[in-house]
Amino acid sequence: MWRKELDELARRKQLAHGLGGEKNIAKQHAHGKMTVRERIDILCDQDTFLERGLLAGVPTYDDHDPHVLKSLVPCPFVMGVAKIDGRRVALHGDDFTVKGASVGRMYKSKGAYFVKMARSLKLPMVRLVEGAGGSIKEILEIGHTELPSSGDECAQDRVEVMSEVPVVSAGFGSVAGLGALYMVQSHFSVMVRNMCHVFVGGPPLVKSAFGEDLTKEELGGYLLHTRQTGVVDNDAVDERDALNQVKRFLSYLPSNVWEMPARHGDRYDVPNRREPDLRSIIPRNKRKPYNIRELLRLVLDRDSIFEIGKYQGRSQITALARLNGYPVGVLANDPRFLGGSFNYDVAEKFQRFIDMCDTFHLPIVNFPDQPGFTIGSQSELQGTIRKGVRASFAMIQATIPMAVIYIRKCFGVAGGAQKSGLRLSWRYAWPSAVWGNIPVEGGVYAAHRREIEAADNPREYLEKLQDTYRAVASPFRTAEAFGIEDIIDPVETRPLLCEWVEMAYQIEKDNLGPKKRGMRC
Repeated sequence: MWRKELDELARRKQLAHGLGGEKNIAKQHAHGKMTVRERIDILCDQDTFLERGLLAGVPTYDDHDPHVLKSLVPCPFVMGVAKIDGRRVALHGDDFTVKGASVGRMYKSKGAYFVKMARSLKLPMVRLVEGAGGSIKEILEIGHTELPSSGDECAQDRVEVMSEVPVVSAGFGSVAGLGALYMVQSHFSVMVRNMCHVFVGGPPLVKSAFGEDLTKEELGGYLLHTRQTGVVDNDAVDERDALNQVKRFLSYLPSNVWEMPARHGDRYDVPNRREPDLRSIIPRNKRKPYNIRELLRLVLDRDSIFEIGKYQGRSQITALARLNGYPVGVLANDPRFLGGSFNYDVAEKFQRFIDMCDTFHLPIVNFPDQPGFTIGSQSELQGTIRKGVRASFAMIQATIPMAVIYIRKCFGVAGGAQKSGLRLSWRYAWPSAVWGNIPVEGGVYAAHRREIEAADNPREYLEKLQDTYRAVASPFRTAEAFGIEDIIDPVETRPLLCEWVEMAYQIEKDNLGPKKRGMRC
């Protein structure tokens, strides 16, 4: 008896699934890009996308019969609940085939519902972003201008959700205005190389305001945002790579802060694996660099390392990985860039990563080879000390368990920021470790400059003084004074960390729920 209405419902759904029409879909494909629904199909487990607000759009009715719908322009904000690798997520995707996914009132309304839905159901939020931002055409439709808002009717929800569930954004095309906000307001973001461009305002606006004639790539391409600004964490070679990075990131995190990260039973590695190569990986020459990523590969579960922000703040590595199947956060210094020193561009990367791990109960393993803050006129000009000290607060405030493996240098204020504050840090040192307020090299000359310069053979006298200080700077002396709990054979690093991570998870499971301070985006 409701056949007419059911047929109409099926027709309207068909219109919605038609996106912006065949012509616009063909244009999307001609640019080498998928449609939003094709991305959803690849990202999500088959037939698990439960869409909300499918029928929302701008209708056109027959002038002679208001019961007859002639056409429907779907709202470009596609959203719903889906499963990724068996786990439910809240999913939003922009439909660029409909007016460039421009932001209007309905877009904002669906956006507000989307965030409330994610918070209420305690589901990770995934955004597939490709939108040109707001359109001035809307003011002709509504007949007046509106005061700017922070993007939707639930700005507070969008702030609070960062402290409750993982938020991930992937960019696939032009991303401006509100879309750029989404990219930044995430725990992890990725953009497709030479396809995605992120900016507050696009080239036409920039040219009008400042007379600068810039391409999209120059204004907001991946070389800018994943190498210099840190606005976006990672880049991807294509759309499938971006979607796979979204999946992989989520695999390390819990669905929300009321759960612990899941141990992956099919990804265990031998916990007592001992790698002899660790004994020779640190050079005796303290100025000589080495491959820190090879060190991490030998210690952590095989094929488990997922690096975040690899090309920004390159002297600091931030990564997710596993120890005996347990997800952990990983910090390490790369001596191949500025000697591993704490540079100005490390600060935000360091802070955001620690805050994220602390928010989602991921214990952190730190492998410091930290010579201190980067020095020099450029460092002072960039305010490295202010940025670095502010970033160190994240380490002090964090409440998650931490293990620190001192592998080589650890000096000064930046060295002090490598472990938690007053809470217990589970610490080990390798025999290659050396630490203090200031390195022997340089520090001895600064302290004994007058007597060195007055000596008959200044160079010989300096070397003699340095040898004396090096003897006192031995890590064994610190262990004798119980300044470090254990010095270990490097081959024991993995077995000891696999033992620690089980204790860490047992402790942290009693601290579930939101942290007192909010997650910084």
